[in-house]
Amino acid sequence: MTGVPGQFPYDAGLHPAGYRSRLWTMRQLAGLHSAASTNERFRYLLGMGETGLSLAFDLPTQHGLDPDEPAAAGEVGRTGVSIATVDDLAAVFAEIPLEKVSVSFTINATAPMLLAMWIVVAEESGVDPATLRGTLQNEILKEFLARKAYIYDLPTSMRYALDVIEFCVRNLPAVNPISISGGHVREAGADRALELACALANTDEYLAGLAARGLDVDTVAARFSFIFGTHMELLAEAVKFRVARAMYAERMRDRWGATEPRAMRMRIQANTFGSALAHQEPLNNIVRATVQALAAVLGGVQSLHVCSFDEAHRTPGRLGARVALRTQQILAGETDLARYADPLGGSAAVEQVRLALTAEVRQWLDRIERHGGMSECIRSGWLEAEVETMAYANPGPRVGVPDATPSAAEDALIAADRHTPAAIPPRTVHRRACAAELRVLRDDALGGRNVLPALIAAVRARATLGELRVAMQPEPLSPIGGH
Repeated sequence: MTGVPGQFPYDAGLHPAGYRSRLWTMRQLAGLHSAASTNERFRYLLGMGETGLSLAFDLPTQHGLDPDEPAAAGEVGRTGVSIATVDDLAAVFAEIPLEKVSVSFTINATAPMLLAMWIVVAEESGVDPATLRGTLQNEILKEFLARKAYIYDLPTSMRYALDVIEFCVRNLPAVNPISISGGHVREAGADRALELACALANTDEYLAGLAARGLDVDTVAARFSFIFGTHMELLAEAVKFRVARAMYAERMRDRWGATEPRAMRMRIQANTFGSALAHQEPLNNIVRATVQALAAVLGGVQSLHVCSFDEAHRTPGRLGARVALRTQQILAGETDLARYADPLGGSAAVEQVRLALTAEVRQWLDRIERHGGMSECIRSGWLEAEVETMAYANPGPRVGVPDATPSAAEDALIAADRHTPAAIPPRTVHRRACAAELRVLRDDALGGRNVLPALIAAVRARATLGELRVAMQPEPLSPIGGH
């Protein structure tokens, strides 16, 4: 099946002219230990021609921990920026016009808190929140299945994810309130067929929850976006995006009764996979990332992050970040990739891969449905066991000397690259009196009301992330990460 670009089922692309009408967004993920250093990296990337921002958070922020809490020790600023209050987020965006730049927040369990902070940062900088553009990852199901960065039990976590979607649909017209992920389970060890199946099965769970709230499928699905990754089998990875778009469009029409074209168009953010990078001979990772980026572009994605060659060693330095961005710019400006709406259309090899992958995805979807759907698969542990089995069978990068360390020249290159420390000491958070606002938040959390209005009020009063997390705990108070 070779479709027509811009026409159902969109396997050949979402737009009739492909990248000739709109190039993909070059959105490099960045988040260094402090707000100031992250702001510096953002302004550096924007100056180098990046067209969208993507913000990475450290593990304490992902888990709703203030940086001075004992449980945050040793992890503050290690894997991304540390955010405790709205003032930290304001510092991240200092001198960056929020009304003009699209921002992706790679945050899930604490997505409601970070959304509230984003809104207050906009308000206090004179920007109408209704003009904010960007995406909240807000994909809690893949956290339970693959990453494990969740805070509350599954039903509570799902409820807050749906609160975010509902609030954005009603109040923030240019914000995608969820980015449904297959890529994270792929990074955890799944193959590409299960990567697609998990994203489609997760979509069913979110749509069912939103329908129970009385929200129309055409309205909410039009705001969905998706995250997948790309690995080293260039042709198969490019075809994967065709399969994903076609299967999604058909399921939205046939299973959910969608009638609006926008609700049937799968908009995709692709990330090249860090699991494909090697610690040995790190400059080879430039080639690996380029191949994966090429697969994404041939697959017609809407947004792309390319991994840096030094990511197997550390948080990317300036050189690694620049080379990754330049990789995208070279593909866009020095090749003919963007001239054709559907460069793979009509290929017999593409059709062969498409048929085989589609059949595998359907098999996985059938198995997930027989096990009761994604939430039940998570509760039972069955699907996680399947992913773990696949992970053990994956050998990882194969080229290079397996036991070699980087050469002296490569070591010197990485060491000389301007780079901020990987972690910072725990910092004391200045807490203000906001008991009244936190009490309203807790009442709304326990009363089953959408928590976003109360969250926004508490954030304005300078409640900390940790205070917000505690106020939103279900009764009885459960430990961090408790089921």
